[in-house]
Amino acid sequence: MRIDLTGTNIEINGELRALVAKRFAKIKRRVPEHVHCEVILAEEHNPKIADGQKAEANLHIKGGTINAKAHERDMAAAIGHIADEVVRQLNRRGDRARAHSRAGADTIRHGHPQGAV
Repeated sequence: MRIDLTGTNIEINGELRALVAKRFAKIKRRVPEHVHCEVILAEEHNPKIADGQKAEANLHIKGGTINAKAHERDMAAAIGHIADEVVRQLNRRGDRARAHSRAGADTIRHGHPQGAV
């Protein structure tokens, strides 16, 4: 998986790159190599905005795009939230695919498709 890291009003240093790589390691194991992920980190300079650290992830996979956004006081927490949200959406996508592939399959007990009783 290729990760493109972009910063708005924030400098992308080695520490942030390492943090993103660490948090997205679980996602890398679950998706093919050709998948493209865009991670956008931003900082709001307005003191009235309490959660001024923003993170966004766009994962371009076969069949669609997975998006996740988070606003936090700490950039590490925002990156953690978007990584967890992407994993949750990948799980949901896989569960739906399995449910659709099983729909209409013969049951052991009755020998006819499920739901067609």
